[in-house]
Amino acid sequence: MPKILAIDDKKDNLISISALLKALIPDCNVITAQSGIEGLQKAENELPDTILLDIKMPQMDGYEVCNRLKSNEKTLHIPVIMISAIRTESEDLVKGLSSGADAYLAKPIDEYVLVAQVKTALRVKNAEDHLRKQKDQLEQMVQERTKELRCLYNISNLIAKPDLSFEEVLQGIVNYIPSAMPHPDDTYVRITSGDHEFTTDQFCETASKQSSSIVVNGKQKGVLDIFLSQHQSDDICYLKEQNDFIFNIINKVEKVIERIETKEEKKKLEAQLFQSQKMESLGLLAGGIAHDFNNILFAIQGNIQITLYSLSEDSPLRSHLDEAMKALNRASEMVKQILAFSRQSEAVKKPVRVQFIIKEVVRLLNSSIPSTITIHQNIDSDAGPVNADPSQIHQILMNLATNAFHAMENDGGHFELNLDQVEISSDELTIHPDIQPGKYIKLTISDTGQGINPEIVGKIFDPYFTTKAIGKGSGLGLSLVHGIVKNHRGAITVDSQPGKGTVFTILLPVIAETIVDKRKEKTDTLYLGNESILFVDDDESIARMMTRMLKNIGYQVEVRTNPVEALALFKEKPDQFDIVITDMTMPQMTGYSLAEKLREIRHDIPIIICTGYSSLIDEDKSKKMNMFFIMKPITIVDIGKMIRNALD
Repeated sequence: MPKILAIDDKKDNLISISALLKALIPDCNVITAQSGIEGLQKAENELPDTILLDIKMPQMDGYEVCNRLKSNEKTLHIPVIMISAIRTESEDLVKGLSSGADAYLAKPIDEYVLVAQVKTALRVKNAEDHLRKQKDQLEQMVQERTKELRCLYNISNLIAKPDLSFEEVLQGIVNYIPSAMPHPDDTYVRITSGDHEFTTDQFCETASKQSSSIVVNGKQKGVLDIFLSQHQSDDICYLKEQNDFIFNIINKVEKVIERIETKEEKKKLEAQLFQSQKMESLGLLAGGIAHDFNNILFAIQGNIQITLYSLSEDSPLRSHLDEAMKALNRASEMVKQILAFSRQSEAVKKPVRVQFIIKEVVRLLNSSIPSTITIHQNIDSDAGPVNADPSQIHQILMNLATNAFHAMENDGGHFELNLDQVEISSDELTIHPDIQPGKYIKLTISDTGQGINPEIVGKIFDPYFTTKAIGKGSGLGLSLVHGIVKNHRGAITVDSQPGKGTVFTILLPVIAETIVDKRKEKTDTLYLGNESILFVDDDESIARMMTRMLKNIGYQVEVRTNPVEALALFKEKPDQFDIVITDMTMPQMTGYSLAEKLREIRHDIPIIICTGYSSLIDEDKSKKMNMFFIMKPITIVDIGKMIRNALD
């Protein structure tokens, strides 16, 4: 409803104008004032849409009233129509318009002209009000966008600083966001990402909030929450409308998290590469040690065997030499276990009884753990076989045992290995959702060490997660254990109490096939012969020992400690030898290369390759090359049997 203020010192004129306006503009509201002062007060208080102003009034004429109206910010934009009692000269018209009047009418006034002029003034006032409102909104929008752009600019500069940590960047973003809000002091911001939480100072949650998910590569990585004070009802609508600004903030936070994850992933890959190189070096080192150690064992063992076979059955020296042989056999088994521990070959699964592996591991542990730690084992000998890679089962046991010993190294304690067979029902799958009902072997490894903090139990199987001091662990052990168990279609759980110890439980499915134990009882029967042998080994002590050993079982032996010399001898007398026995790792030429060159001279010559350790040859490779393969240290019985197999 348009509001019209009529100012005239004569009451009759006001009544007439009011009646006329209400008759011709029915929806208008006419306000009257009988003096200039009263008119100014009502104009400021009522803010009418148009003012009809008489010029000739006592105390303050219409020109003065108009001047004051146009000087007041509140009434500046109200259209004023001046009304004169007599027809005036043009200078009066100019004076009226100069004082700020928008129109000038002289009495007697044509009522239709007056109404038309009032309607025009109302239209102008509405149009000007609308334009001013749009201008104000545009200015407010520019101010808001300027604050948002300044905020985004500051955040971009913050993100670009290479020396800031992930935490410092996200905290900085949180601190900048309120500066873009209408009431920064009453705006509270929180970013949560993983275990991290970043908030503004004096943070508090309110019912008025805007939440946005932080998503990186399709995975939710956190949440941005903006809270407003309860009294900011108008700002709630503003916040909901700022989708572009919130989107830009979220986009920047996501880039920060993605950059950090990429950086961390790069570190992980570098660590994995370093660990892979370290394990490769460890494997090479273990292989070199095994080769040299096996050569030493071989020389000792061979000489003991030669001595044993030269003694009478009732010789008092026999019992001492038998004990020495037992010690040598244990040393040989230890070398095999070291190689199994460092091996990085692909898993080759076969039916295996874990009982035997546990016994081997315990035997190895007994020689390496401090006396303050006791080992107890409770093994069910009837527990069924599993389809597994023996070296990986060995690795599981060694990794868990190593962790247990580290947990007890200061105060000592008790380490226990239990193995039995269990039946897992469908009701128990809630505990083990990744396996199927059926028969399993249950392997329990427990210690009485310091235990694991409940806050980190869920992370212990993560790659590179470790609480150990530098040099005590890489963080890969339990991750590898978890991966091996899963690869064997099994399950692993952990139960730990700080100060009381830790229990790892592993379930592996039992297979129906029975294992045929191909290991035959060793016999003292010697395999004799009288053929001619070319023996090649760069270790002179082994060469001398093998000469005596082979001659003791009837063979004629020609020895060379240099493969080049051996090849020259064979070229000269290719038909003199019935079989060649060569070491694998030698200077100038490997046993494999020597074998190839010998076969070029005489394709049917039987060849036995023996080695303490080599990644270049194994039983499968030697079979493909139609050669025989034997690992050092070698017994007189084993070498005699293999020679007969090769020749016969």
